[in-house]
Amino acid sequence: MEERFVSPGEELGTEEEFIPGEGTAAVGGKIIATAFGKLEVDKNHKTSVASCAAPKKIGVGSIVYGRVEEIFEPVALVSITPSKHDALRQVPLDGYAVLHASKIKNDFVKNVSEEVKRGDIIKAKVVDYRKTDCLLSTAAPDLGVIKGFCEVCRAPLPKEGRGLKCPRCGKYAVRKTSSEYSLS
Repeated sequence: MEERFVSPGEELGTEEEFIPGEGTAAVGGKIIATAFGKLEVDKNHKTSVASCAAPKKIGVGSIVYGRVEEIFEPVALVSITPSKHDALRQVPLDGYAVLHASKIKNDFVKNVSEEVKRGDIIKAKVVDYRKTDCLLSTAAPDLGVIKGFCEVCRAPLPKEGRGLKCPRCGKYAVRKTSSEYSLS
């Protein structure tokens, strides 16, 4: 099996194919990741996710992955998981990174909560570091939400047209998605 990094909520297979292990769970007959990290499958078909330890430092220009933890207009607070390609480690990161409304996309953003939601997994670029704040941007086409979740029932949202539609409750949502959005 090729090396693959997974994020929480990502479907890994079915209970008929695999046995859930550390960092995974069985939900409705499917095995899903419950942590960020590298997917591992042993010879007995037991799945596990080897968590990525967060680096002590992340450099300006680094591409990072994170989960939107809180939204306080005009910013979202994001917990960061390092990219496996993150070579720059100059900036200390303690606590949350900050995604400001002005850095979400190249158009005007009135409210952060119209572009990202709590629990969404995003891909972002570190654009600045000021004292205690690590500042992020998702303005580039390959940056933004890579996995969204329904704000009503928390189900993963597949793409439908220009937005996202919940397969469980039918709620339609709009996000600033990455060109790499994982549920197409």
